[in-house]
Amino acid sequence: MLYVRGSRPQFRKRVRAFGMRRSRSIGLDKTHLQQIGIAAAMMLLPKCRRRWHKMPTTPLFPLPEGLELTSISDTPEELLVCVTSHRSSSLCPQCAMPSSAIHSSYHRHPRDLPCVGRPIRLVFTVRKFFCRNPNCCRKVFTERLPDFIEASSRLTKRLRMSVQDVGFATCGKGAEGLSKKLGMPTSDATVLWSLFLVRLPEVGKVRVVGIDDWRGLRGQRFGTILVNLETHKIVDLLADREAESVKRWLAAHPEVEVVSRDRGGVYIDGATWGAPQATQVADRWHLLSNLGDAVEEFLIRARIRLPSPAAESPASQETLNTPLSSFSATPASQRKSQARLLRKWKLYQRVQELHATGMSLRKYFRQAPEPSLPTPRPLRASQLDPYEDYLLDRWSQGERNAAQLYREISARGYPGSATIVRAYVAHLRSTTADGSAPRSRKERAKAISPRALRWLLTRKREDLEKEDQARLDQLLSLSPEVQAVYALLQAFMRMVRERKHKELRAWMEDAIRSAIPELGSFVAGIERDYDAVHAALRLPWSQGGTSGKVNKLKTLK
Repeated sequence: MLYVRGSRPQFRKRVRAFGMRRSRSIGLDKTHLQQIGIAAAMMLLPKCRRRWHKMPTTPLFPLPEGLELTSISDTPEELLVCVTSHRSSSLCPQCAMPSSAIHSSYHRHPRDLPCVGRPIRLVFTVRKFFCRNPNCCRKVFTERLPDFIEASSRLTKRLRMSVQDVGFATCGKGAEGLSKKLGMPTSDATVLWSLFLVRLPEVGKVRVVGIDDWRGLRGQRFGTILVNLETHKIVDLLADREAESVKRWLAAHPEVEVVSRDRGGVYIDGATWGAPQATQVADRWHLLSNLGDAVEEFLIRARIRLPSPAAESPASQETLNTPLSSFSATPASQRKSQARLLRKWKLYQRVQELHATGMSLRKYFRQAPEPSLPTPRPLRASQLDPYEDYLLDRWSQGERNAAQLYREISARGYPGSATIVRAYVAHLRSTTADGSAPRSRKERAKAISPRALRWLLTRKREDLEKEDQARLDQLLSLSPEVQAVYALLQAFMRMVRERKHKELRAWMEDAIRSAIPELGSFVAGIERDYDAVHAALRLPWSQGGTSGKVNKLKTLK
């Protein structure tokens, strides 16, 4: 008899699904004919269901062989696409033995490529199989679909590849915003993790390598980037910027012939220990920057100042009387920021003049060949400005105690803290140590800063405007030392631009004969790294490509 005890609920379910007439009394046993009909319904129903509910295949939603699209439903957030796997067997991921013994099935909910801007969520029914290999440690395993989705992945392979393409084209945050508009919302962490999954190509043989540092987390961790300067591709990222790590990497690549690096001691040691056969090339930009810093230090030490052109015209007195900025905490920061603040204030005044005449910025840019004016920020006045004259009077009377001066101006209504007063008194003490008279901040603002003078000495004379050429002549007439610094600076820059490496030793001797301590210190640094500096003037390699890759890495972060 076909009836089996305990299977009555399944029979009823199959009969109802197949549309057969049930017995009038559910509790009575079925007749023999009814049992045969039920058995036939149970055997035919799965095939009929597959035939009735199977959706036609479409190139708009391709699926690998063995996967079947069963239904599609809509929700306010996304489209739900039900996909079922009908593969009869699968390989065990542990022993690679095929198995057709089905254990059970379960649902996965990965995301797939969007459809007309709507995100798609798959309701993916896959199977679990028994592993019949007695020597395998895994008894039950999940069906693997390597051509469609990776194990434990929440994105299909085609969606993962799209996320990687967007991530490479933009960055983490940029891809997060763009992916929402493309119908595949993804977080920046998922984008970066997807990029991390991309397999790196083999490094191969590297003949010319550029080494530089990059920052992983702001102020917390630094790493080392290595770039093949011939192919302009990143070959490796090191987790730190230690000389030992660079040494190990270079020792593993004995084919390296040229190492381009900055002038830091870490990479000098790493390249010397790891690739003694390679030619080291110092970065030319760092050479010019170091020389510019030496010139600026000379201008600060020699107290070279030029009166501001704005101070010569009566119409500019109102500009000079306007507070420029709050007092910097240290004299060094005050000196470095003075030129930038004066330049911004001058541009701000120019914008105000254009606005008063009714000229738009677009019309002004079409008429004038000057560079674009940056948007000025409102300059803040210092809380110490109303009391600066009083502090200078008390200073001339011999009062040097910052706490006492703070108490006196607090009694007069000073609302600020004692830190600003102490910084101001320390600045007066350092600037008057050589017997010079103290100057107010407004008087100091009338002079062009050392950084602006450094820029003036660096530029070619033919590239300067007539007004700047006149200021350059005025600057050169102040001291013979300034003329010597200007001649040596221009000669070194011309030597770097034209790659005249044979003139390096003669220039170093001229700089030493000038008896300028700052230039002597710069020459001593070149002497310690002479071979790399000479190679920088002789070979075409530089750190430009490496710095570009560092900027790209920052963008991807």
